[in-house]
Amino acid sequence: MGVNVLGPLPKLYRVAVSVVALLVFVGAGAYAAFLLPYPILISVGASVGLAVGALTAFLLLHEPHHAPQPHRIRRTRPH
Repeated sequence: MGVNVLGPLPKLYRVAVSVVALLVFVGAGAYAAFLLPYPILISVGASVGLAVGALTAFLLLHEPHHAPQPHRIRRTRPH
């Protein structure tokens, strides 16, 4: 967990991933609310989609604060 396979993303790609995640989830939230019988809920669905999209973008782009350091194992040899 917390392992970067390809390394950290450049800023442009981080912004692109964030924008795409937000747009997808806002659209999905608005569409899900559109299917409900009350049209006033479209804005609520879009707001929920925005919150879920922001959380998803954070989880997709989150990097741990400190990288795990390898530990040295000292072995003592019997004399």
